[in-house]
Amino acid sequence: MQDLLFLDKLFPAQRPDRDTTPRSRRYYLWTVGCQMNVSDSERLEAALQNVGYSPAAHPEEASFIVLNSCSVRASAEERIFGKLGELVRVKRAQPDTRVVLWGCMVGPQNQSIFAQQLPMVDYFVSPSAVDAVVALAPNAVYTLDEPALPVANWEHPPVAVHVPIQYGCNRSCAYCVIPLRRGHERSRPLAELVDECQRLVARGARELTLLGQIVDSWGHDLPGRPQLGDLIEAVHAIPGLQRLRFLTSHPAWMTDQLIATVASLPRCMPDINLPVQSGSDQVLKLMRRGYTVARYTALVEKIRATIPNVSLTTDIIVGHPGETREDFAQTLALCAAIRFDKVHIAAFSARPGTLAATQEADPALAVSEAEKEARRRELESAQEQIATEHSANMLGQTVQALVEGESKGKWRGRSPNNKLVFFPHPDDLTGQLVPVRITQTSPWSLQGQAV
Repeated sequence: MQDLLFLDKLFPAQRPDRDTTPRSRRYYLWTVGCQMNVSDSERLEAALQNVGYSPAAHPEEASFIVLNSCSVRASAEERIFGKLGELVRVKRAQPDTRVVLWGCMVGPQNQSIFAQQLPMVDYFVSPSAVDAVVALAPNAVYTLDEPALPVANWEHPPVAVHVPIQYGCNRSCAYCVIPLRRGHERSRPLAELVDECQRLVARGARELTLLGQIVDSWGHDLPGRPQLGDLIEAVHAIPGLQRLRFLTSHPAWMTDQLIATVASLPRCMPDINLPVQSGSDQVLKLMRRGYTVARYTALVEKIRATIPNVSLTTDIIVGHPGETREDFAQTLALCAAIRFDKVHIAAFSARPGTLAATQEADPALAVSEAEKEARRRELESAQEQIATEHSANMLGQTVQALVEGESKGKWRGRSPNNKLVFFPHPDDLTGQLVPVRITQTSPWSLQGQAV
């Protein structure tokens, strides 16, 4: 999945400055992690709002606090521990506040340990268990007999919504803790997904992102073994949907049928996230990724030949155990050759229970923290230059921006290639496709004027 996000996210259905809901029925949600965590949090927000809760802008204004955690890297866990430390003051001032630690940090092996180390936490809940979190909200007002409330029950969903189509992962990449935290792959049925997407679009969503740890493998465990391309075609046909995306892909699972499907459907955006993780075959073998650099490069060439103007993003880990300076040089060379639109870069962080943690314990394989950071900065600098050149090519062009909301006095939207676009306009354009002529560029965003 993509890089870490840190969100205090409030959906427009409930604005704290316009809401008089008492503290006893306010929640505060803080999310760390990948898009799957964002999706889980979106579903939780929908469920809480559906049982009478409103969001709070600050934790001390809420009676129910949820931290959605990530354990992919140590830095994410450190952020969560820091946030929990802040909540000690809140709990001391308002002892009735309920605090839930949710997400990938929580596993069956560590709950008793956490209970001793984190006395400010009242409950520990495993990832994606939205209904279990909602059941802990002390003042929920149910209008239905069923406590499990899916994301489709939003009265007013945001413009762009993540829709999880599968949970868990069956692969065993050496560095990854996700299978240990989220379990084996479970695909949601096609009819269920199409029904949810129809309801989301009917209530105002305009862009949907189909989400999975390895999204291309969706359907292999369902009767008839449907493929992701089949689901994309079914969702694409929903009236009112303006844009459709999917992530995260895996080079071993992306098929010719999927590539052709994206190319043939006008509302399926030319935007592919295809993690490579390393430009060295030796490191890819240590990582247990299941492909070679040559195979990855051939796949990229096929995608670019089939999907016009496609945007390619990737994930890379530097400093994985066994990565030499020469291996890292091969990663730099691969990025220079492919020229990704964006690279999510992470310095390797050993996760307990993974093969890579054992590898790093071997002095012959371990990479020093200083060297990891140096490699991360070097790759980041090289990619920033590439991204700057990509953006500069957009100067003077007109792009269709789907407006998601306001940001610092301007409207914020995204281009078909998923570039952030900012522009001024006196009217409320939320949810609309607006042609914007680009007048200023930077590596990670575009500025312009509505045409």
